[in-house]
Amino acid sequence: MKAYDKEIRSTIWFGAIYVILGHTGLFAILIGTNNDNRILGFPTHYFIALILGSLGILVVSIFWASYANKLEDEIEAENSALQEEAK
Repeated sequence: MKAYDKEIRSTIWFGAIYVILGHTGLFAILIGTNNDNRILGFPTHYFIALILGSLGILVVSIFWASYANKLEDEIEAENSALQEEAK
C-alpha cells in the first residue's frame, strides 16, 4: 500500500506543478511588459511564458511519466507479494 500512497502524493504534487506552470502568463505580466528587453527576439514576458509554460509542462510530463512507470512497477511487486502471501 505504500506505493499507492506515493502515487497519490505524486499526483497531488505534479498536479500543483502543472497549475503553477500553466499560469505563467500571469507571472510574466507581473514582471512587466517592457518590449525593449528581448530574449532570442521575443519580449521577455513572452519568452518566460513560453519556457515555463509550454516547455516547462513538457519537461514535467516527461519526469512524471518516468516516475509513474516506476510506481507502477512497485505496485505490481506489492500486489504479487500479497498474492503469494494469500496462497
